[in-house]
Amino acid sequence: MASSPRIILWDIETTHNLAAIFRLFEDYTSHENILRERYIVSAAWKVLGEHKVHSVSTLDNPKLYARDPHNDKHVVQTLHKVLSEADVIIAHNGDSYDIKFTEGRMLAHGLSPLPPIPSIDTLKVAKSRLLLNSNKLDYLARYLGFGK
Repeated sequence: MASSPRIILWDIETTHNLAAIFRLFEDYTSHENILRERYIVSAAWKVLGEHKVHSVSTLDNPKLYARDPHNDKHVVQTLHKVLSEADVIIAHNGDSYDIKFTEGRMLAHGLSPLPPIPSIDTLKVAKSRLLLNSNKLDYLARYLGFGK
């Protein structure tokens, strides 16, 4: 009997870039103005069908955090392992943001690219199949009766 596919529902939280600018209303800021690169602060995931929600944060590695509170290597390594073991991944705006941002951080930390993983992007599904007042995840959850 075949086992069920391992489906991971996941999300990341990131920081902003810190950049030096001359005026607030500038249309363009060069990459040379970046003072600190954005990074992944935390991530959470759940295996579909299981109750436990897992998470990882830059705070989880106290020694690394003490040396550099902006170092997301522990978070990125954990995500690399989790996502590599998935048969399918599901995220809201995952195709346009979460997976690309995460793979960019994996590259920065010298990790191998993820294997090809089929994904379901709930934002794409909402935009293409539904006509709702909003496609934000919070709105969808409330609309479908899951709460805030």
